[in-house]
Amino acid sequence: MAVKLRSIETKLSDLDRQVATLAFAEMIEAVRRWRDDAGATLFHLTANPQPPILTAIIGGTGTGKSTLLNRLLDANISKANFRRTYTSGVVAVAREARHIPNGWLGLPHVSIASDQLPVKGDTQSLQIVEQDHPLLQRLILIDTPDLDGDTPAHHAQADRAFRWAQQILFVVTPEKYQMTELLPYYRLAARYRVGARFVMNKCEDQACVDDYQKQLATREHVGTVIAIPRDDATFLPATSLEDLKKDWETQKPASDDERQAGLANRLADLINRLSDQVLSPLRHRRREIDRMVAALRAMETRSPGIDVNPLTEQLQRRLQERSVLYLIGPRRIFDRVRQTPALLARLPRTAWDLLRGKTKLGGADSNTLPADQTELDFAGILVDQMRVAQSQIEDVVRATPLGQSLLSDSDYASVRIDPAEGARIVEEELADLKQWLQTRWNATPRDTMLLLRLVKHLPGGSKLTQWAEAAPYLLAIVVATHHAFFGHIDLLILGGYSLVAWLTEHLSNEVTTRTKRTNRRISTRFERLTHDQIERVISHLQKQAPQMKVLDDMEDRAGEILELSDNT
Repeated sequence: MAVKLRSIETKLSDLDRQVATLAFAEMIEAVRRWRDDAGATLFHLTANPQPPILTAIIGGTGTGKSTLLNRLLDANISKANFRRTYTSGVVAVAREARHIPNGWLGLPHVSIASDQLPVKGDTQSLQIVEQDHPLLQRLILIDTPDLDGDTPAHHAQADRAFRWAQQILFVVTPEKYQMTELLPYYRLAARYRVGARFVMNKCEDQACVDDYQKQLATREHVGTVIAIPRDDATFLPATSLEDLKKDWETQKPASDDERQAGLANRLADLINRLSDQVLSPLRHRRREIDRMVAALRAMETRSPGIDVNPLTEQLQRRLQERSVLYLIGPRRIFDRVRQTPALLARLPRTAWDLLRGKTKLGGADSNTLPADQTELDFAGILVDQMRVAQSQIEDVVRATPLGQSLLSDSDYASVRIDPAEGARIVEEELADLKQWLQTRWNATPRDTMLLLRLVKHLPGGSKLTQWAEAAPYLLAIVVATHHAFFGHIDLLILGGYSLVAWLTEHLSNEVTTRTKRTNRRISTRFERLTHDQIERVISHLQKQAPQMKVLDDMEDRAGEILELSDNT
């Protein structure tokens, strides 16, 4: 049996460490209570049933628990007062502090010096008072707060002491012996095979004592109720505190079978509580989170639909003005060279002005990129679209009660991307685009540049290149008017017709290509930003409940503990 108890202890300790990781927002209190019970169960699995036995004094408000402890030990140890709910924490009185096991009650142990007596207890620690009294050779007396007080923390301390105690002394009064708060503790004391004794304090007649005795008999408790009269009462009961002391002095340790049955019941209740109050709510929580995650993953990342073409239209027109292939076109070069008079007649007025030096190509200040006074607020558009995307994500999360609580949690704000990140995308891409625009503003188009490179290799081509660089129209004029002198140019046009056509097909318009590239980069980066927002929310949701595999593993461990306890 000892081997199985050690095995149960090991498995229960491992399970306790797993449950400690489940302290999610709504589960904190349930997890805390279960771990408190697990700690008490672990203590009882390894506790020595030999004296001194940890005996908790349990009762309602004003039943005189602290006064009874002082009378039993003939000392003023626990502070008593006529005011109700006065004791606020657990106070242990032992012959030596070392008799109280380390970690008992799951609270820090604090020794109280004699000059600090009497004490009223502390909710954050176990106060220990050393006292030399014959009764403490067999007992360690534990004073507790009220079970029915108006302070929840006091009730929690009393409940904790009950579950950790090896023996219970119930204290009632004629006004309180029927209080409903005591009924579950009577039942648990019998179920866990905890030795229980009963005192009716402040008694004035035998009728109340007899009625209390009958009620206990119906709840599987055997024993005599010790009646203690009120100090000013004329009632003399048949029992006294001396009878209670003698009972403790002559009591025998519980048998192994009784102790084993009590441990089995504790373990069964502990595992059932784990399933009902921890694992089952977490499974429901996980299913809700999985539904939210599936809905979020089904969301399509938004395309911003940004078109920066208005910013590049001016450069588009300028490059077209400077492009030989655009102005003349490879399919019409041969015909226009053969029709000199018609070509000269069709030249735009702008070309004649250029030839006579009256104007410059591109306007009065052709070397400077003009400012676009009608530039759209692209940054504001992406900020608004990012806010819309976040609103849609939150609508999905808000569709469940769990999601509503998560949205109000301060931790959710940390996963929300600043909408200004959308503006940063536009600012960076437009800055890159404008830099390119400024660079390309006075550059020669690629088609014209390639054609001029070919012309340079012809006789007299350097002079022709200078004219062509002044204005693209001059190339057409020189070809038409100097055909005899630059005969090779005509051959270039005739023989290179297919080459020029090929260049036109494979060299796309630079501005259009660059505009599309900027639009594509803005769209791609924005889609990636909204995708990151979705993934951050999903990651936050995934942390709000353990995976089903973890819960299944914990349930399997709990089942193994129950199986071992049934076979001991």
